[in-house]
Amino acid sequence: METVKILIEQTAVMLVLILFGAFLYKKGVFTKKGGKQLSNFVISAVCPVLIFTSFQKELDQKLVNGLLLSFLLALISHIVLITFSTLIFNKKWRGEDYAVEQFAATYSNCAFLGIPLVGAVYGSEGIFYVTAYIALFNLLSWTHGVMLMTGNISAKSLLNVLKAPAVIATIAGVVFFFAGIILPEVVLEPLEYISSLNTPLAMIVSGIMISQSNLKKALKKGGLYLTCAVKLIIIPIIIILIFIPFSENTTVINTAIIAASAPTAASTIMLATKHKKNGVYAAEIFAVSTIASVVTMPLMIVIANFVYSLV
Repeated sequence: METVKILIEQTAVMLVLILFGAFLYKKGVFTKKGGKQLSNFVISAVCPVLIFTSFQKELDQKLVNGLLLSFLLALISHIVLITFSTLIFNKKWRGEDYAVEQFAATYSNCAFLGIPLVGAVYGSEGIFYVTAYIALFNLLSWTHGVMLMTGNISAKSLLNVLKAPAVIATIAGVVFFFAGIILPEVVLEPLEYISSLNTPLAMIVSGIMISQSNLKKALKKGGLYLTCAVKLIIIPIIIILIFIPFSENTTVINTAIIAASAPTAASTIMLATKHKKNGVYAAEIFAVSTIASVVTMPLMIVIANFVYSLV
């Protein structure tokens, strides 16, 4: 229960930071353009540095086994997410917005919200494991996700996977880890300072993005409730049950559950807008799912701990 307590406390801290970001936007400290630039800074610089530094560890068999298990759990999670989202959100039943809803229910804000929570509860070891989920998220969102939004896949989309800063940081981190290369303190310390910016900036950016949505209007849409319920509750519970055979490795399994139960990815808005889908609706799903996740993410860990205590 100590893990759950820490998780609840950290989600409360994150909520305060999100509200602070919303306050800054409402007061004009950040414009829409400024919020986008700050978001790009976090995605392109801060988060990759954090991922890379999480691999700055002595080569250890326990960590290697945990990382391999993390990749397996991330793969299982995405198979479940894609399968159930495809079954629930299709054009026949959901109409023209099915692609936005399906993408939103499949892809998590695993870097923005997953890393801060995992880091708070499990430290750098947890971040080390969650990089597996982030790597698969980047691979699938830029291939399957783009194909979902456009109806086809292009060479450019495949290239974007390799160009994604988080993917580059993961590859570099893995190489350094297995090669046993530890950076000198004079280099590593500045990188750790940059890494420490991830949580506050990511939450502030989330608050800025949420403030740009009309929540009152969004809450009148039934599809939004269905998408959030599937993304935040139904599929995570299915994943928890599927993970029962791996329940002995608490740290690895909980990092995977936190990543899978994170709210809708911010890239839903970007891809929906770029490919002439309903970008406003995507922003509304992002906003509501992010706010709701403050309650649902700790709840999923509570459910996981309860289920795994019975086996």
